[in-house]
Amino acid sequence: MASIFVLWMPAIAGAFASEASCPITKSVYRDGDGTGFELVFWEPPVGTPFHGTAIINHPQHKQIYRFIVSQSSGYGSIWLTNQDKDTINLKNDRSFGITFFDRNFKSATPLWLGKETDSPKYAIVADLGSHDYYRRRGSTLPLLGDVIWIHDRCQ
Repeated sequence: MASIFVLWMPAIAGAFASEASCPITKSVYRDGDGTGFELVFWEPPVGTPFHGTAIINHPQHKQIYRFIVSQSSGYGSIWLTNQDKDTINLKNDRSFGITFFDRNFKSATPLWLGKETDSPKYAIVADLGSHDYYRRRGSTLPLLGDVIWIHDRCQ
């Protein structure tokens, strides 16, 4: 009986390890201010050069922003490009740099997006707060502000 237990332990551990991995493109981040916003990442559209897609949701108004996720060559900065239209036009849409941090607030932005196995704990999207203010001021929803995004779950 003990030998059966020993044989099953690696399989069980492997199952838990694979469930625990959560790349950025399968992650959901919540706003640190607790106002109900979620930053939700998905895989890239098939046949595109992008690294993923993302949206910002709020329970009172489902989709507020829609982004494509890209990464610069070289250093590897990650960009969220706002897609207010159905077509992708990188020249006319606003891009926001996103930076990731681990639990100790050390830089955790992956050099090769898509190769990471676990999502960093925190993220900050540069300049999105002021963009949101000028785009949605007067809205009945709370404004985003300059929030820290906290990894909430894997989808």
